[in-house]
Amino acid sequence: MDDALTALGWDARWAEALAAYPGLTAARVATGHRGAVEVVDGEGGFWAEPTGKMFFAAADRRALPIVGDWVAVADVERARDKRTRAAIQAILPRRSCVVRRAAGEREEPQPLVANVELVLVVTSANQDLNPRRLERYFATVRAGGAQPVLVVNKIDLAADPEAVLATARAVTEGTDVIAMSALRGDGVDAITARLGRGRTAAVVGSSGVGKSTLVNALHGAAAQVTQPIRADDDRGRHTTTRRSLFILPGGALLIDTPGMRELALWTDDDDEKPRFDDLERIAAGCRFADCHHQREPGCAVRAAVAAGELAADRLAGFHKLAGELAASAIRRVERPRTGRPQPPVRRR
Repeated sequence: MDDALTALGWDARWAEALAAYPGLTAARVATGHRGAVEVVDGEGGFWAEPTGKMFFAAADRRALPIVGDWVAVADVERARDKRTRAAIQAILPRRSCVVRRAAGEREEPQPLVANVELVLVVTSANQDLNPRRLERYFATVRAGGAQPVLVVNKIDLAADPEAVLATARAVTEGTDVIAMSALRGDGVDAITARLGRGRTAAVVGSSGVGKSTLVNALHGAAAQVTQPIRADDDRGRHTTTRRSLFILPGGALLIDTPGMRELALWTDDDDEKPRFDDLERIAAGCRFADCHHQREPGCAVRAAVAAGELAADRLAGFHKLAGELAASAIRRVERPRTGRPQPPVRRR
């Protein structure tokens, strides 16, 4: 197996998937642009874009390459010479894919990252920490097949750090919570310990919570541009403009993502419910398997709230997200998706 590809997360399972495309070369998507992408393989980076057949067959953006994907490409040598772009013939089957509903009124999915084992959900200890928003992030990450870890950054700015962490743990339901000050380096070792050579993690969160500073702290260099927080409201400034893949000194891979002002859930299953692991364990005791934990008799979840074993806010958060998914399903029926991926933009 190619050691250089292994450093990018390649393994025997990926090699088996590539065998279905004889004569093509494997590369990993490192940076996303409109239409075209930058990919890397064992010898370096180059531009690539989907074939016209792949593009026009794509029902939505999930059928096109995103950062973290492994793709099968042709015309690699010409692409290295900058004479053309490599042709992406196929996307190897994803092991995970974190997807949200596209921002705004569009009823369509927007894939964020692919093939990540771990997602670092970054929030700020000063003004950004919002339990309901965190529940939304965790539900999205878990639905995509990845494991979330909560990073509470700027802990040095909190008047009462322990109270902040207690609020965070109340909604993480067993998920790891790491207190961090990226500027001081606090918490970096705890995050590094959860990464490993060849493993891929992603960093997500709102604008200004310190994601790029975290990437730099893990990278040990200024891999991403950072900006100081604003004095008037204690919030950082948006700096990351596109998703990018970095190789960390210890051999782990990290995908930085732009800050998200909104995160709406997406599912193709009209009966899908948000995944709250603590509620699911309690719900095993409900009288009805399809209990919605509202007015059904014999609901173990509502009984747990009444007994003080589950926070009422936690159940309210579940109902809020479940309602959002149900409303989205209705909108898809009433207003079918018409948006298609944008065509590739040619760059000189």
